[in-house]
Amino acid sequence: MKSSAKKWVYKVNSHRPGALTGWHFDQYFNSRTRTPKPMGGDGWIKSPQSWQRLKLVRRGDLFVCYQSDERRIYGLARAASDGYETLSGSGRFNRVDFAAGGLRLKSPLNLAQKDQREIFGNIRAFTVPSRGTIHALAADEFRALIGELIAANPSQAAAIRAFVK
Repeated sequence: MKSSAKKWVYKVNSHRPGALTGWHFDQYFNSRTRTPKPMGGDGWIKSPQSWQRLKLVRRGDLFVCYQSDERRIYGLARAASDGYETLSGSGRFNRVDFAAGGLRLKSPLNLAQKDQREIFGNIRAFTVPSRGTIHALAADEFRALIGELIAANPSQAAAIRAFVK
């Protein structure tokens, strides 16, 4: 976990207010395409805080894939691009491409469980209120999070460690 890449939480919701559909991370993890997956866009990322955070994203940064409506972490992804504007010159950095594949957890981590609330209640990206789609993780927050992912998925411990290096 000594990588110099920044660590982020990317939140999605499968149920958007006023919309028929949202998005689920399994659409990314189950994709058979080997090309990068564009994540975000004008209709998706509307928060000025998230625009500022995406402006800081660089290729190779690591993302924790959090399904907010289920309160579950589904896996890990790497940025295949820097964060960028879908409309050049708009100042709204609202998209990043995820590298194909990612690492899907066999057992998504349920943050609603009592034992997880104590840990994740101290990680800013998961506290209430926590507005926006993109959130930075501090080094100590990331270490704690990875420890919990490994504890919940011991058969994937080596794969998780290798992915975050």
